[in-house]
Order: sequence, then structure tokens, then C-alpha cells
Amino acid sequence: MLFDLDGTLADSFVAIGAALNRALIECGLPERSIAWTRGHVGHGAVELVTSAVGPADEPALLAVGTSFAAHYQAIYLEQTPPLPGAGAVLEHVAGRTGGRVAVVSNKYAALCRAWLEHWDLARFVAAVAGPETYGARKPDPGAILPVVAGLGVAPSDALLVGDMDIDVETGRRAGVAVVAVSGGASPREVLERAGALAVLDELRGLPPWLAANGRGWR
Repeated sequence: MLFDLDGTLADSFVAIGAALNRALIECGLPERSIAWTRGHVGHGAVELVTSAVGPADEPALLAVGTSFAAHYQAIYLEQTPPLPGAGAVLEHVAGRTGGRVAVVSNKYAALCRAWLEHWDLARFVAAVAGPETYGARKPDPGAILPVVAGLGVAPSDALLVGDMDIDVETGRRAGVAVVAVSGGASPREVLERAGALAVLDELRGLPPWLAANGRGWR
């Protein structure tokens, strides 16, 4: 079982938005709304900053990117709580997969690990991968296929849980089924259109869905 982090396990958008806006203000640029941030998270910090600043302004990109990284590092652990039920879901899944649970994110793996440890969730996760781990970021299937192989299962026997159409596309390219959680970065209709196997109202709905639709994911 593979999980995305931001918007799937972690309530990430407020901390990301706060750090980004502090960086933008410091550089004399307009703030971005939380709705804007929610719609642009998921592709990594570089793309987030580029979208906020614009690709043509290289000095501003560097300044905002550096400032954003510093502000985010200072606040993201305390200000990024787990989504309701995240711990119980991870514990449930770890117990039913023999511990074959991973987090795969476009956030750097070190940040993901630190977050899991801070909220006492690392004990349920066997592997963590970010864009630097295998030199690939979602939707490149190379971001998740080595993780699946490392857990000792075939792609057809894995399940990816995420909140964005990029997660669904990643699964499609890798041959991994995807269950999406609405309320994150992508609206339900986008997730359904992208081809998610199922779209849940919240993460806490995953164990009942697994029980009803199992295939070995029970």
C-alpha cells in the first residue's frame, strides 16, 4: 500500500501557504490565496514557486525559493497535522499487508520522514521515497515502481492512495490501482475523470472500502 503525503495523510496546505506568502511578501510580490495554493501543491516546491512568481523572473525565483524553504522548514512540522484518522488507517493497513506500507511524495523524502517521525507515524511505514530517491517525481512511474519492487509485490498487487489527478496518472502509468481521497488538491470530479478506482470522501473511509473491495488488500 502506497500513500501520497500532502493532502492525503497530512493537512499540509495552511503551512505551505503561510511559508509561501511570507516569502512572496519579503520579495515585494502579491500573496496567493489558500485556494490557489491548494490547487498548485503536489508537483514539488520548485514548480510551486515558479507558478507563484512566473518562470521569467530568475532573481525573484531564487529569492522566493530560498525564503520559502527557510520559512517552511521552521513551521511545517508543528503546523502540518495528520488528517483525521491518518494514524489509525496506517496502523490498519500495516497490520493487513505485513508492514508493506510506503509513502511516496513529490516532497523530499527527508521532510516526509521527519513529518512521520514527528507525529509518531513512522512505525507504520516501511519505505519513504521523494523525487531525489530514484531521480523521478510523480507522474513518472519511476517514482513508485522501485518502491513497489522493494516491498516485494507486483504492481498489480499494489494500491496507491492519493488526493490528486497526478497520483491517478502515476498509477495508470505504473500499472498500480489508485484510490483517491477528495478534499485535497483535486476535486472529486477531476479524480473521477482521471480514472481513480474509487474516490473516498475522507481517508477514514479506506478501511471499510478495503473490506468491501479487498482483492488481497484487506
